[in-house]
Amino acid sequence: MLFVLLLPLFLLSALGFVLAKTRWLSAGWPAGVNELTAKVLIPALLFSGAYKNGLPAAVSWQALCAFYLPLAALFGLIAYAFKRDEHSGTRALAATYSNTAFVGIPVLVQMRGPESLQYAFPVIAFHSLVAFTLYYLAAPGGAGGGRQIARSVASAARHPIVTSLMLGLACKLAGIELPAPATQILAMLSSAALPCALLALGASLANLHLQSRAEALLVVVVKLLLFPALVLGLAVYVFRLPLAVASVLVMLASCPVGVNAYAVVQGNGKNPALVSSSILLSSVACMASMPLWLWVLSRL
Repeated sequence: MLFVLLLPLFLLSALGFVLAKTRWLSAGWPAGVNELTAKVLIPALLFSGAYKNGLPAAVSWQALCAFYLPLAALFGLIAYAFKRDEHSGTRALAATYSNTAFVGIPVLVQMRGPESLQYAFPVIAFHSLVAFTLYYLAAPGGAGGGRQIARSVASAARHPIVTSLMLGLACKLAGIELPAPATQILAMLSSAALPCALLALGASLANLHLQSRAEALLVVVVKLLLFPALVLGLAVYVFRLPLAVASVLVMLASCPVGVNAYAVVQGNGKNPALVSSSILLSSVACMASMPLWLWVLSRL
């Protein structure tokens, strides 16, 4: 039953994959849809959600700790285990960086409703900042890559997803009332965000190839099973968060490897083949793992 509820999301991603593979549309459409979605549609959805709901009282430092403590612990453990290998940071990033925007948001809206996004705002806002900073710290030379870390922080702070969240929350706190035409435009853009995100995700997978299969499989097991399990344990049994909050955190942790990880690793020249394989494999495997986590959450 849970798989059936998620099936439209998987089918939309599959359609994007098929359209990119068959080249039925012009060659540049995936890049255009991806950029439009990341810079306009999803920011409109997040701004609208933040403006309407703000940050609920249930979201506190415990919620951030329940997500980021397992992320940092797993990252550190993997990086330390392969510390003699210059690709240790690549493995750690692939095993902990989630596709919160193009997968997490559509899944949450489909399964928990748009109101569930209010619990996801803090995680989404800091996700790239935390993960990419850890990656650059784990690179050979450690904190010597200060310029890369500074660029990562600046890029994350300027990203439309982050700025739209902050702007929406600021308008909410300031009590600013948007005019009706503005809210209608935001609603129209928001309604297009989810299908476009899934089409863009499917199209991005069409250019990836499965290499380093055994290593990628291990990364995917950690990403889709171990990471969400640790988040679930902290959220439910340590911090005693409400189930509505814990469910959002677990689903974000159970997302496949984020596509942006490939761009970061490719720019650094540190085994991008492993990341691309992990993205492809985890995006397929999540069709089984995400319904599994939804079932687990339904039993709590």
